[in-house]
Amino acid sequence: MKNSERFLNAFVAIEKYLRNKCGLDQWATFSQLIDVASKSMPEVRRYKDDLREYGELRNAIVHDNRGDGYVIAEPNTVAVESLEKIRDLIKKPPVVFPLFKQTVLSHDINDSIGSAVKEMTENNFSQIPVLSNGKFKALLTTDTISRWLGSNVDDDIFSLKETTIDHVLKSTEDPDNFHFVSKNTTLLRILEFFDNFEKEGKRLEALLITDSGNQNDKIIGIITISDLPKLLREIK
Repeated sequence: MKNSERFLNAFVAIEKYLRNKCGLDQWATFSQLIDVASKSMPEVRRYKDDLREYGELRNAIVHDNRGDGYVIAEPNTVAVESLEKIRDLIKKPPVVFPLFKQTVLSHDINDSIGSAVKEMTENNFSQIPVLSNGKFKALLTTDTISRWLGSNVDDDIFSLKETTIDHVLKSTEDPDNFHFVSKNTTLLRILEFFDNFEKEGKRLEALLITDSGNQNDKIIGIITISDLPKLLREIK
């Protein structure tokens, strides 16, 4: 198959999918499709500029005056493979589950901070969900524990066994350091969560996965900033 055939096949597939997804008629231009789709689809938002350029390339290599879509140039392989990759991401974007499925350990808010620290150290965790009456309450992080220790170091009178997690959580700098997502959330949407927190000058400690994205549901997976390399490999 010629490069032009592969390119046009991928382009038509994207155009048809976006037209159906957005509910726009045949008169909507490809540029209009991109504008509308980018409002709800992170895959289109991420490659918005590339898609516009490929739309221009499509017009440049196809001569329509004869009415038969005659190809007057062949795109290079890099352009073809790039557009095919975007097509696949748009039509079937990879999602967080089961890629990030795991047993997520948690602690009750009334447990001792010593038990949480021990578990976090043994498992090399930087954060751990805290529950109250079986429901998610907060995210305990190593930063919070460090701030709590720092505020008590002068007194030198505290007990890891007797101090509750609830007490330590009062040292949390930003209580909104987490976000819940459903198991069907796309990987590119996950990247946007990290980007948006960073733009606001905040640190996203963890994305917690449940079936529906409701924080009262069972946590079935977790994504932290250390998982970004793994996430990026999946969407390359």
